[in-house]
Amino acid sequence: MNPPENRLTVSQAAALCGVNRNTIGAWIRSGKIQADKVGRNYSIPVEELVFFLHSTGQKIPAELGGDRLAGPSFRTIRHCWHYFQDKVNQKTCEQCTVFQNRLEVCFTGKDSHALVCNGRCHQCDYYRDVFYPRIQFIQQIAYPAAVYKDLCLWAGNPKWSELTGVPEAELVGLGIEKICHPASLGEFISNDKKRTLGNPQAPRIEDLYIRHAQLGRMRVRIAVYPLSEPSGTWLLLGEAHTGKSLNDQPGIKR
Repeated sequence: MNPPENRLTVSQAAALCGVNRNTIGAWIRSGKIQADKVGRNYSIPVEELVFFLHSTGQKIPAELGGDRLAGPSFRTIRHCWHYFQDKVNQKTCEQCTVFQNRLEVCFTGKDSHALVCNGRCHQCDYYRDVFYPRIQFIQQIAYPAAVYKDLCLWAGNPKWSELTGVPEAELVGLGIEKICHPASLGEFISNDKKRTLGNPQAPRIEDLYIRHAQLGRMRVRIAVYPLSEPSGTWLLLGEAHTGKSLNDQPGIKR
């Protein structure tokens, strides 16, 4: 049997797992497997089925890459309006700027007044179910650590919160421009473009000025490392050059 590359019908999933269609349907209705409703039928992302089987200790069929699977398995990154399709009114999602602009990562638009949700992204079931498991490893890092993509933070650990003066809950979806001082922002953006394009001359360590929420301008050293998962994300590790404010440094204006 050769299932579609990215999607399975209920019948295909049942055949691969060696169970009946009612079992697959029960897994979907209980939320154990996330699937999209297409008319009267369900369309199951292959990665979603693999995640469920892997997380429950069940054998993953060879057709789904079971022989090659290694390391942690994550839920498919689905658009939020698909995730909430059975939980909220679809018309409500269609009024949201995330849906209208087809944003891949919804919390990057949390500052928009056109969001339908309340903007408390760190408490959102979608964020905690789909995104956070991929990046929660930063909580085990003893240094200030954060994950970002496309100049927007996905999360930061408590040490990163201390370094920037921003509450940990507010780091989700925060634009780099809200943290990086204007004196260093242009340089960081330029280097980010180089890193994204694979330019070998892009620095992995940068000395930057940030805007600490309480202390003002602070000079920090940031190390940037690419992450293989989620694709396109970067790990930031930081340390302060000094524990005092740099407000009096010449050439740097408030």
